Amino acid sequence: MDKMIKTKKEIELLKKSAKISNSCIPIIKRSLAEDRITEKELARRIRKKMKQQRAGEAFRMIVCSGKRAARVHAKPRTTNKTINGLGYVDFGANYKGYKTDITVPFIKGKISKKERRMVKAVLQAYKLAVCSIKIGEPCWKVHEKTNNFLKKWGYECPHAIGHGIGKKTHEIPYIGVPKKKRLAKKKRRKWERIKKITFQPGMMFTIEPAVYVKGLSGFRIENDILLTKRGVKVLTNARLIEI
Repeated sequence: MDKMIKTKKEIELLKKSAKISNSCIPIIKRSLAEDRITEKELARRIRKKMKQQRAGEAFRMIVCSGKRAARVHAKPRTTNKTINGLGYVDFGANYKGYKTDITVPFIKGKISKKERRMVKAVLQAYKLAVCSIKIGEPCWKVHEKTNNFLKKWGYECPHAIGHGIGKKTHEIPYIGVPKKKRLAKKKRRKWERIKKITFQPGMMFTIEPAVYVKGLSGFRIENDILLTKRGVKVLTNARLIEI
């Protein structure tokens, strides 16, 4: 298992990585304000901004909107399609080997009432998840509480509400629950270990509730969080951008 509790040096590097990711948000907003901006062009501008700060991509960026956003991981990840409607940019900086993972959601132009309802549900779920993080509490309970909230809206998040970050974009703690109720013996033993992990100061992780509706669109917001003795500190500034 990867190291969960970060050292002071690691935290400083992760903060710098988060700062670089944050510096790309104004570029996303300005680009979306243009009449015609393609997914590939927006991705190129973000990469350029990170490169200027001696950082690379933590993983292959996703830029998608409309029906393409209805998939957890859009394929292809970027296209020459002009951005329009409901969508998101999922990216992260890799600074000196330390990675961030952020998803910036956006609305460009008009969206339907069904899409607007989706947005409202996920934004409220995000706030609930962040407020539910408590030192000493089992990590998986945040997923359960958040997903139960989404179920009341008629939705369900198909992936973990969050995950650890550091030298890898996906580390422990795993803030989720198994998809299957009946697990194979090996996976069941692994889950028994994971479910005992509690939130502790020095952890770095994401919170990323989402809803995807096939044939309509999808909505996800994701920020990186440092847990300190004083509580939650949100390091990245992902928020809904509406043009």
